[in-house]
Amino acid sequence: MNLPFSPFSDFASGDRALGFDEYPLPNRSMAIVQLKNNVPHFSASTGLENKVYQWRGQQIRYSEAGPSQSTKTVLLIHGLFLNADHWRRTIHEFDNAGYRTYAIDLLGSGYSSKPNALSPEAKSLNGENGRFISDLDDDDENLGHVKQHPPIRENVVLGTEWGGRRVAKQLDLRHPMNSCYNFYTWAEQISDFTRDVIFQGEDGWATGLPKTTSLVGNSKGTVVALQALLDKPEYFNGVCTIDPTYREMHRAEMRFPEITLPMLSLFQKFLRSKGKGLYNIATQRICIENILKTPYENHAAIDDDLVTAMMNPLNLPNAAEVVFDEIYLHGCPRANRKPIWVCYGERDPWLSPRRVESLMTTPFNDGDTDAVVDKVIAIPNAGHCPHDERPEITNAIILDFLTTCQG
Repeated sequence: MNLPFSPFSDFASGDRALGFDEYPLPNRSMAIVQLKNNVPHFSASTGLENKVYQWRGQQIRYSEAGPSQSTKTVLLIHGLFLNADHWRRTIHEFDNAGYRTYAIDLLGSGYSSKPNALSPEAKSLNGENGRFISDLDDDDENLGHVKQHPPIRENVVLGTEWGGRRVAKQLDLRHPMNSCYNFYTWAEQISDFTRDVIFQGEDGWATGLPKTTSLVGNSKGTVVALQALLDKPEYFNGVCTIDPTYREMHRAEMRFPEITLPMLSLFQKFLRSKGKGLYNIATQRICIENILKTPYENHAAIDDDLVTAMMNPLNLPNAAEVVFDEIYLHGCPRANRKPIWVCYGERDPWLSPRRVESLMTTPFNDGDTDAVVDKVIAIPNAGHCPHDERPEITNAIILDFLTTCQG
């Protein structure tokens, strides 16, 4: 993809013109940049302490804000190539409404651990383990966190770019390279974090602790949130999805799959073996600045803080290998019947408005009067990341969603 290059000063300022003075970022001097196990003590983007959750032998970075004893909680899940700091204009916004807000780095992203996908430790924590019937001796076995089903589903109804419906003859639910960096692993990470950190190990049933929490995800994070809801419906009271691009990127929707799928596999193998040089170029500041111009309609939101928050973790050891494994096409789950809202930037280059709007008329199940989602809201003058581009609009939508789910 050819990207236009222009001086950083062309789009690094302009916060006041956008009303961003209402959503101030912390003074950079607040952040302690000394690293401990590759994790800064504080986030330069939010001013919050970076905390570490130990999960399956891995280090997971997260931040939290709001009343510490609140039983109203929300967990923010970032998108592709980003991390918890991408919620810099969101994480503080629900304090006055009494919500405890958490933002987390998914495994392999941000300052969370990045085990080599081919290593025994990575294979041992893969969320696909034991999830499919073909992996088990007993087809009826249930591991407690998921119900097993065949890895390939047949005759699955999918949406189309123009808001219609089509049937995929076969839908393979597995990562094409058996990597641990898949939606099942991340969904289990979210469920376990909710139980261990948000619910303080009580599964949400102890007196005075929150029994359920709300999930808010952007891009890749929307699919993670929906899969977590499917796996552990008792933990979550609803999902707010922001620009769920990955709903329309499953391999089953590729044209000429007999040609394109082998090409995709070869491309991923090439990246794993020869792609590090290209990656090193793409993760330099000037490249990241210009790459962000594609998903961001609002270029004034692309400031030095955003570029740094994205760039630094992408240059940590093993980050390249994780990114290569994330460039794949994967399924989107059909979640349980809980409140599901969709909001999206009208100028998102990767999203079909017709397809998103059609979710309001697509039945949850054949014959149902209830639609797949409860609400679809378009955000004007925003691209793929409206929570960072138009926070004054997006935060209000999220708060309305939280009120619907939790009061």
